[in-house]
Amino acid sequence: MSFFSRNINQIKRISIAATCIALAAQINMTIFSDGFILTLSVILLPIFLYFNDDLNPIPLTFGIAIVSPFFRGLLLFITNSYAIETIAQYIFTDIAFYLCYGCVYYFLYWHRTYRNDSSFFFTILLCDYISNILEVSLLLNFSDYSLRIFKILFLVALLRSLISCFIAFLYHYFTLMIRKESHEQRYYYFLWSVSAVKSEVYFMNKNINEIERIMKNAYLLNKELSNENPSSKNGVIALDIARDVHEVKKDYQNVIKGLGSYFEVENDSFMRLCDILKIVLMHSRSLIRERKLDILITVKNQIDLQINNHYYLVSILSNIIANSIDAIGKQHGGSITVIVTDQGEQLLISISDNGPGIPSEIKDMIFQPGFSTKFNQYTGDIYRGIGLSHVKIIVAEQFGGNIKVVSEGKGTIFFLTFNKGKLTMGEQS
Repeated sequence: MSFFSRNINQIKRISIAATCIALAAQINMTIFSDGFILTLSVILLPIFLYFNDDLNPIPLTFGIAIVSPFFRGLLLFITNSYAIETIAQYIFTDIAFYLCYGCVYYFLYWHRTYRNDSSFFFTILLCDYISNILEVSLLLNFSDYSLRIFKILFLVALLRSLISCFIAFLYHYFTLMIRKESHEQRYYYFLWSVSAVKSEVYFMNKNINEIERIMKNAYLLNKELSNENPSSKNGVIALDIARDVHEVKKDYQNVIKGLGSYFEVENDSFMRLCDILKIVLMHSRSLIRERKLDILITVKNQIDLQINNHYYLVSILSNIIANSIDAIGKQHGGSITVIVTDQGEQLLISISDNGPGIPSEIKDMIFQPGFSTKFNQYTGDIYRGIGLSHVKIIVAEQFGGNIKVVSEGKGTIFFLTFNKGKLTMGEQS
């Protein structure tokens, strides 16, 4: 934003504040002396100052000192309540009040480097009190003081400051809570995304070995064909295959390296089990809302563990719950229950649903590589996801556990058993 645009923006904000506070000043009551009023504007002014701490308070209160007395003087003139000289005196004391308020606020609070809510409260208390004393003094011609006046002025300043701070602080902390919740949801979604990517990369790394085996076989085939017949075109083709596979391997490795650098998170080697479950539930419930399904997910967990390789656990649980959501589909009254049980050296997580169950003819096939019942009926493309076969591999290789499924008639239960030592200590692959 340019200097000119920034100044225009500040002038607009000051104008809006001055107008609103000037209108609020018309709600008032007279005490002590004719012309001295207590207004609602002095409750709004600190609130505006609190949420606009980038604005210099002196130009702001100067703007209010022009607009507010103008409104007051105009109303007094229209109603013919006072003589012109008296109206001018009241306008002058109004101007003095706001200018004094702005100067005291500037020197006691705004120009300081360190600010906090406590110092803000005491500052506006003093601003209100000192400015009121100045206004009363001008109206009384600096005479006829009494202890009662100072006591009441302090109580008024204290009450208005408490009301202003209560409103400002309450709104501030409420917005902070909403912002924190929003940031937490975005962070959890980020961690879920990282988990999905890391699971894919895990199997991409495993595929590197297969690529190397194919490349080696193609090279050996070239060598053997060349020995049998040096002019054989098949030998040349085999060598070209080996070279092409080598290039594919390099591209594969570059993709893996790129994904690793983009999705690397520091200081995240461990995560609490309850936080892992929050991430999984957040993603699963958003999936249910997106598809407008009638499914309730509940979690029963009384175990607090610090989990290593938590990305893989997030991916495992998310995929199985996603399968349950797909199985239940449009069924009304769908439910998914996740139960975590401590079994000494092992941790058991069961995920049950009340869907239609798994047909007996495919139950033995669901953990086979490449098997899937989820595909686009128009294109034939299999939906993304690491699949149950990959889930089973991660459970076994990363956590020394196993997975089994029970589905007899209606409903399905997945039983995931993890070696607690590998969950909490971890063995990086």
